[in-house]
Amino acid sequence: MRDARRANPFSDSLTARRAARAAAWACVVCGTALAQPVFTPLSVAGSDDTAAVGAAALGGFVAAGDTFADRVEIMDFRGTVLRTITRAELLALMPWMALDGGPDGPGAVAVSASGKQVFVLVHDDTLPGDGLGSDGIVRYDLASGALSLFARADLFDRGDQVSRLAAAHHAGLLFVGSHAGGGQVRVYVAGSGALTGSLLATWTLPVGGAIRGIAIDRVTGTIFAANANGIFRAPIPANFGTPPAWTLLAGAPDIRGLAWGETYGGSGARGLYILTGDASGGSRIDRIGATAAYSATPVSPQAYASGPGELWHSIAPLGDGRLVVGLSEDAAFVSDAGDPWLTFDAWMRDELAEQVRFARGLISPDGEPAGWVIDADTTPGAARFHPATPDGAAWTVLLLLAGDAVLDDPNAQGDIRTVLSRYAGLSGVGPSRTSDGIFRHWIDPATGGVKSGWDPEFATMSTMKIVAAAARAAAYYPDDPQIVLAAQRIIFRVRNWDSYIQSGSYAMFLKGQSGGGAVGGSALGAYHEGLLFVDQAGVYGGPPSVTARGAWLDRSRWPVGVHLAGFPITGNAWGGFQSAFTSVYPALLMADYRANAAWRTQVANIRWSSAAWTDDNAPRLMTVFSAGTTRADWGGYNADSFAHHPGDVTTLTALAGLAALGDATPAAQAYHAYRAGARQTFRTGATILYRRSDVDPSYNPNSAGLPDVAMGGLALAGLIEPGFTGPGFVERVLATPYSTIEMCPVDRTGDGAVTIDDLYAQQALPTDLNADGVVDARDAAALANWLRRREGAELTGR
Repeated sequence: MRDARRANPFSDSLTARRAARAAAWACVVCGTALAQPVFTPLSVAGSDDTAAVGAAALGGFVAAGDTFADRVEIMDFRGTVLRTITRAELLALMPWMALDGGPDGPGAVAVSASGKQVFVLVHDDTLPGDGLGSDGIVRYDLASGALSLFARADLFDRGDQVSRLAAAHHAGLLFVGSHAGGGQVRVYVAGSGALTGSLLATWTLPVGGAIRGIAIDRVTGTIFAANANGIFRAPIPANFGTPPAWTLLAGAPDIRGLAWGETYGGSGARGLYILTGDASGGSRIDRIGATAAYSATPVSPQAYASGPGELWHSIAPLGDGRLVVGLSEDAAFVSDAGDPWLTFDAWMRDELAEQVRFARGLISPDGEPAGWVIDADTTPGAARFHPATPDGAAWTVLLLLAGDAVLDDPNAQGDIRTVLSRYAGLSGVGPSRTSDGIFRHWIDPATGGVKSGWDPEFATMSTMKIVAAAARAAAYYPDDPQIVLAAQRIIFRVRNWDSYIQSGSYAMFLKGQSGGGAVGGSALGAYHEGLLFVDQAGVYGGPPSVTARGAWLDRSRWPVGVHLAGFPITGNAWGGFQSAFTSVYPALLMADYRANAAWRTQVANIRWSSAAWTDDNAPRLMTVFSAGTTRADWGGYNADSFAHHPGDVTTLTALAGLAALGDATPAAQAYHAYRAGARQTFRTGATILYRRSDVDPSYNPNSAGLPDVAMGGLALAGLIEPGFTGPGFVERVLATPYSTIEMCPVDRTGDGAVTIDDLYAQQALPTDLNADGVVDARDAAALANWLRRREGAELTGR
């Protein structure tokens, strides 16, 4: 099963984009055949008939509409209610309606792929007095909280009864199935920022009849629509002035809904799911496999699930491998008993474990002296070509901390000791540093100097990462004298902090000179990930650095760019954008950033702007733009952003990283990518989510760097422990204060060794323990005697 769940579908790309995506993604192998459905109750408050359900194709969100209560509940993927749209709110938008306790009200729900937008089709048999459409489409935006009347139309013409309308959202368009006009598919422009929509096209099927179901295969850009005369298929046209070319796929009586199960179940489960009534007055779900769904001639659906005597109203696919079904009472999640993929919670632990494996595998992987960490791994069979870096060492230490704290990794502490000892210069050749302690970026493990062919820079950003990791390790292992000593050597040999922040502008210098001080011309203004360095300078530097830290943390001071109206994203240039990691790093490592409402909004704005781009452009996976490896013709390594993203590459580790503040939805969307087969295997043997292109799904990056990988695993660790509630791994281990005392640089107790007792001694000094008016070695001896007496008392139980 391990091989099955790691099957890689990215192969054999074709020239045309849609064909490439279809070919590359259709060959996902899950390992076992379709088995049997498993129903799990989903409570819908006060529900008599959940006539309408919708779900995010990329995971995270579910919406359920109750016709008798005239309310819609919007929930996360665990069923927690996030927002309830009430009858009063619907009537405020559509005052001509007379919604009551009958079957009028919500008739269909469509949720955009990211979950950002929810569209509710509402019908009523009261004719309005203004001559406009008697029914309405209501839009709710999860990002802004805006509820609006999106469009008016005549959708249902059969009086006060359950309508079983149909709707689906795809690529900035809303497809609405109506009964009016003999049965129509109405297409509305429904971009991510639009409160209202405009009608783009009206389609009819080859044989008339009320539209009862709409589903979209997002990979191929195909729409399926059903009426009482059958199920029809058509490519969504690029030119909406031309009607689609419909093909009859199957006949099915009493159709109530369609769902395209892209990641549902195991092998053979992908395909079209059809909710119908049956002759006994009950309900059933039939299916047409993905291959058969593109048959040139009609096919017969296969029976999959049935509910004798039960009334099932609606069906929708959720990106986490489940279907959602609206029932006569409440709703249900449907999964398949033969599904071989890991559950969401098991996947989070496995993804973290694989990232720990990735990081550990880069500790001296090719015979380098112990403790050097190579910055990136390559694909199986390809030689590694990156130097050692402090950056890689830092992220490795942090991932190993997660491995110990969350996964009980027995080897993490020893590996951390080895890495920090090397970078502290306590274990043979160490890294070259400036006289101010700034670390060289690209290191030759044989010499500690610059790796030939690489930039010889001494980098403040590399320094900030290794300082952060060393501080966290020392705090987590205070009783490990070697780790603490190494950490203190790394941290407290950095000095002259103030000189690396430009006076007045508070810009941060990116490079240091060998003899001390910053390299002129290397300053980069706020805002960027250098906030981590400025944060450290505010602890270890003087008043200028303290002032600079306060300025950097004031989000209102810095430039913004806007991709989604109302959701500005702070960067270092007006109208520009940065890669997502620049905000994920401090969200993981800075308590003040995490607690600051303005910066929490920054992370949310990146998330919702990414959702907007995803909804409008219909990529195969939830897309977050961050830095990483790309194809050579796209420029090689690239810091992707909303302004520049060659290849439309999503960084899935950054997507998971957006869960750093405790919202599990981005992790659920990364889980969808896992189920879609998006993991990649590297030379270390680790199989992880990394980067995937929507332009070329077959593209496998030839390398992956630790700075672009680790943020995903660390955010998942924060969700795993303690299970979404209370202070977890991030608060307990990562976003912790910096020690302001160099705790054990020497043998304070005079016993001939640097041990944990020296930590206690250093914390007690300067203190005149023997009351002779002078703090000197005799005070250290007095402390040592006290410590020995304390140990003796502990041993005897006194």
